[in-house]
Amino acid sequence: MGLLSEGRPLKWTEIKDALKQIRTYGVDQLIQVYHKCKNRQRDAFTWGDEVELTLVRFDHENKKVQLLLKAHKLLPALRKLNEEIQDEACRIAWHPEACDFVVEGVPFQPYGFLPSHFNTVEANMRLRREQVQKLLAEQSDCDFILNIAAFPRYGQGAYTHPAVEYGPPHSAEESLCFPDSLLSPIHPRTKSLSENTHERRQGKASVNIPIFKDSSTPSPFRDDLFKDDPNVKDDHIHLDSTAAGWGCCCLQVTFQAESFEGSLHLYDQLLPLCPIMLCLSAACPIWRGYLSDVDCRWNIISAAADDRTAVERQQENMLSRYGPTPFYLTDEKKHLNDLDFPVCDEVVQKLISQGIPETLSHHFGHLFVRDPLVIIEEFLHPKDDSNSYHFENLNSLVWNTLRLKPPPLDDDLMGWRVEFRPMDIQMTDFGNAALTVFVALMTRVILTYNLDFAIPISQVNENMNRAHHRDSARQKKFYFRFGNEISEMCMNEIINGNNNFPGLVPLARQYVGEREDIDADTRFTVEQYLLLVSKRAAGTLMTNASWIRQFVLSHPSYKQDSIVTEEIQYDLVRKMEQISNGHEDCPQIRQPNMETHTDLHAE
Repeated sequence: MGLLSEGRPLKWTEIKDALKQIRTYGVDQLIQVYHKCKNRQRDAFTWGDEVELTLVRFDHENKKVQLLLKAHKLLPALRKLNEEIQDEACRIAWHPEACDFVVEGVPFQPYGFLPSHFNTVEANMRLRREQVQKLLAEQSDCDFILNIAAFPRYGQGAYTHPAVEYGPPHSAEESLCFPDSLLSPIHPRTKSLSENTHERRQGKASVNIPIFKDSSTPSPFRDDLFKDDPNVKDDHIHLDSTAAGWGCCCLQVTFQAESFEGSLHLYDQLLPLCPIMLCLSAACPIWRGYLSDVDCRWNIISAAADDRTAVERQQENMLSRYGPTPFYLTDEKKHLNDLDFPVCDEVVQKLISQGIPETLSHHFGHLFVRDPLVIIEEFLHPKDDSNSYHFENLNSLVWNTLRLKPPPLDDDLMGWRVEFRPMDIQMTDFGNAALTVFVALMTRVILTYNLDFAIPISQVNENMNRAHHRDSARQKKFYFRFGNEISEMCMNEIINGNNNFPGLVPLARQYVGEREDIDADTRFTVEQYLLLVSKRAAGTLMTNASWIRQFVLSHPSYKQDSIVTEEIQYDLVRKMEQISNGHEDCPQIRQPNMETHTDLHAE
């Protein structure tokens, strides 16, 4: 959810009047952070994941499932529960998310440098769902916590429990189907972010998602609810609110580097892996009750969260603040920054004059092109120089596939971190743990073998677009580097190798095989995760998106018209609940023999 600070959020008009001063505060705080922390060395390799989970209520009698608006009631109980747990390995830190049907859970303490921590991830993820499910079960046997990347009929019909009123009078954004009552009521940031995005944009959000054209899909397809909206495109599903994006759920992983230089290097090498992992994690083929022709959520949220004015949308390379990562950060890689993204020249020159490297200064100069969308009144004018609120606030309000997170001024324990942000949430704890551990292993592989995967930013962005395509893991090729060669490779070649490249999974296996400090249980668990990634890339196991799409297409009540009815959604989400809780196998996404020896405690 980003920076969570209590207080009164300012309206956009108030922020707008103070923008110059806010920008000055933020730049000065960044410079202070840099000088204080640029020489940090030998910070521990710690890391952690963030999982966003969806609350649902089943109506078995009427074969319906709805989003459960209950996070604000659950979070206080969850926090109290974990305060009473003495064993830190069994404690979870819970946070509100933008929408009241989503909660975010993270490990109470980050994972450490020991390889055995790879074996704790899945157990910790399972514990998070178990904590919430136990509270839900005390009041109803119809309420569940699930890993759903995008609720299929979110924005269509009566999709919440309790029922809410829809329409422009009930939405600060004038949305037809995403009212303000969806938003979390327990943190002031959420509603302020929605309102100020709308005010700054000077109009409604406009998201157009290509429809999947089946044999009985109308041609042209036109979204009837928005028949009078001039922004709607034929053959596209339409969304009209930032909440349409904030209601999606993702999987994020943050790594602390050993030094400032180490964080920049890690950032640069993870950057080209963002579209690869987006493709492998694809889990969002349905939007507002229609089958779409895309598999991922990223571009949809990018459009929903877009605060650009009409004039800014005409400017070349002035993209949505929720978008692909625009720059490599090290001077060594600046020749690969081949797209001319706008920067604040005044900020860039000031940072360079303070000794911040040129390429990194351009990164921050682009960050300061953005306006802060949320400011808490109590933090508007710093009382002293003991915290970096304004810089951290702006940094948390620009949502790229990667985020560089410098140490906060008021926390001497936290080092330089890199947040890896592109992945869709998976329906099972096993799937989420597999992707999390795989990315963590990639950080170790990159540093151990001194690998260089960097390709031009333009090619990374093209890979991001290709990753969204239907069944891209099996159908698309991606730009990828190994050694001095950049070529277009299919996902199977990137992950499992070809004659010229050993493949990311074989490199991970090599790293694990060479480590003598990995216990047998961890080796076994990690191998199951690598098998999942390998087989998904090879096409022998499906992505979540492909499985969901196939479920709908083969449902007996589906009419080949691209419509996902209440009944289809009920059966789909019910099946996902059974699979995620281990009551049913799903050999299309996980082979039955893929069992793990995961444990909450590292050896």
